[in-house]
Amino acid sequence: MAQFRAKKLDLSCFVNIRVIRDHTKRKVFEQYETQRQALRYIIRNTTLPQRARAQAQLQLSQMHAYTRFTQINNRCIEGGKSRGVLRHFRMARYPFRMNALEGNIPGVKKASCYFINDKDQIRSIRHPEHEFNYFISKNDRMNVVQREAFNGLFISQLSLCDPVNNLILSVCVRRNIRSRLLSCSLNLTPIPLGTSSSQPHIPIYTSKNISTCSRLIVYVGESSQDLGVLAYRTIGQDSIASGSIINFVQTIHKCPDEPGVLIANPGQLFWYRGGQRAVTQTTWEALPRQTAVSPPMEIDEVKNRVPGNGDVTEHVAHVFNEVIPQVAKADVKIDVIGMGDGAPEVVQYLQGNWKNWEKRVQAIAIGTAFLPLMEDTGKDHSFRGFWGDRARIYIQSPEPLETPLVGRTDCGCNCYSAGEDQFLECIIPKAYKSMLEFFQLVNDVPGYRELAAVQEEEPVLEDTI
Repeated sequence: MAQFRAKKLDLSCFVNIRVIRDHTKRKVFEQYETQRQALRYIIRNTTLPQRARAQAQLQLSQMHAYTRFTQINNRCIEGGKSRGVLRHFRMARYPFRMNALEGNIPGVKKASCYFINDKDQIRSIRHPEHEFNYFISKNDRMNVVQREAFNGLFISQLSLCDPVNNLILSVCVRRNIRSRLLSCSLNLTPIPLGTSSSQPHIPIYTSKNISTCSRLIVYVGESSQDLGVLAYRTIGQDSIASGSIINFVQTIHKCPDEPGVLIANPGQLFWYRGGQRAVTQTTWEALPRQTAVSPPMEIDEVKNRVPGNGDVTEHVAHVFNEVIPQVAKADVKIDVIGMGDGAPEVVQYLQGNWKNWEKRVQAIAIGTAFLPLMEDTGKDHSFRGFWGDRARIYIQSPEPLETPLVGRTDCGCNCYSAGEDQFLECIIPKAYKSMLEFFQLVNDVPGYRELAAVQEEEPVLEDTI
């Protein structure tokens, strides 16, 4: 082998004597392949003299063994093994698995199949007790794409199906939520109103009785969530109904006065022309790219935006200025829920346009992770009075739900624990019933005013000797 070995090896993989020998065989075969093919052609050509064919046979048999193709074996570039090597990736089984999990192989990820059980929970088909795995790789791009495929493409549904016959329906999470919300007397309304499905628009949910109801509940969520979704974390751990607005809407429909519902969409503000739909920033990052290392598509502020809904501030103003006046009655009473970064946008809008909404908005509830401060502009005394009497703030806290918290002096209204201490997105799934009960109380009691909530002081422990 020494006579063929190159003085400088161009190897960029695991190196041992067997890998070096295999590399040398490949180089020698490449160098002598043309000569071997010519000799084989002469041997098989029956029109040539027998003497020429015999000389070619003798010359072929005297060539070095390294010139033969049969000497070459596929070896793993990670460990040099020759057994169990995947030909297309030139890696053995174990190195291939580790690199795939690390996200080092573009387009390769761990297979994951899920179904919806009879408890409305998403679980693994292989291990029914396992929840959805949000982190299949150490590559952030692959995790984002996998989550978007889970949320927007297909999973398997086993609800009301016979596991013996394996009757499985293929649906996706967002489509599942949309179909169930449409069955809950909600309509998917594009805004600006009057736009077609092929034109840039933002979808929102409105109840079928929105034009006749006497009370309307408006929900403005976070800018990171899809329409109809409260927390994907809750969807993956608890159930689809609890992690979306399904339970929220069903609870509203049980109210005695049957209020209407309007679900704003501050998250899906990017118009994806290739899919003819509005998407969130997270979905935009997960859209197909030209190559595995290509950056995400650039956002064109004209082509990828919807008029009047460029950001959360514009979207909130558009809902209150253009949508509610056209779809609801002029004297409808409005209850507002703001969540996350959508909450300050709603409060700032109402604070700046309070003269137009003073007689219509009757209660506000917001969920936040920190204590907001109410700024005194000198022009919103009537709003500040309303804010102190008919507003509640549900703050991320380890205390039980509805536990009074300090903060009325700073934020101007009563503060309560949301019963959630870890994740902001999980506030609404845990506190929406308390918010709706508060709205119902304000609606039933004329002239209702919130009393200052007093937090119980912690007992002082005496020093012990």
